[in-house]
Amino acid sequence: MKKELTAGLVCAAMAGGAMAFPAAADEGVTVQIQGEASLTVPNDEALVTFSVEAQRPKASEASDAVLKQGNLASEALKRFGGKITVETNDLSTWPVYAKAKEGEVPVPGAWGARETIRVTVRDVTAVSDVMAAAAEHMNYDGITFRVSKKARLEQNEALIRAAMADASRKAEVVAESFGLTANNVRIQSVNVGQRSGGSVRYYAAPAMKSADMVNAARVSPQMSAGTTDVSLYVTVQAKIVR
Repeated sequence: MKKELTAGLVCAAMAGGAMAFPAAADEGVTVQIQGEASLTVPNDEALVTFSVEAQRPKASEASDAVLKQGNLASEALKRFGGKITVETNDLSTWPVYAKAKEGEVPVPGAWGARETIRVTVRDVTAVSDVMAAAAEHMNYDGITFRVSKKARLEQNEALIRAAMADASRKAEVVAESFGLTANNVRIQSVNVGQRSGGSVRYYAAPAMKSADMVNAARVSPQMSAGTTDVSLYVTVQAKIVR
């Protein structure tokens, strides 16, 4: 019986182009529809993270050591000017406890320190050179490619048009289900939202010793920026009138 009912519904849809719905109410039918659009956009910005660690007998000596290397890296990056922005992400120290004998309280035998900087590169063609310059003084931790805010805004108009066209077509299909046309659709409200579909491209730091990392960076590793799917949706409230 179930198979016969399903077959009947399919035949009715094929014969009439759409399944028959009950007539719309005299005052109309309110529907909420979501339209979507997506574009594949080249990643045009990168975030590169560098860090340096040191261990010294005193906390001040350890922090001075990492600050010296961080300052040298920042100085080396100045030649890139407005293509990059350098930010200090972390500057911390911690005690390194010596192994205590039984019954004794552990005391710091040394101090460790770490500085991390994040470099925003606005010209992806300069990423390799940025990595080589900073890695003369710090370790490379990882890199993330993404679409900049400016590039996203430039795509918004096309995405909104495409998403609205998608929502309009869906509203038209709803109207046709009641035996009506697009002329019977009245838009009452529109809400625009944005989200990213595809994930950004991320490269983790290779598992190397510091010296190996520096030498690898000096040969300017070639990176592929990749793309990101930028998506936008609109939520439309419409009324189907007779």
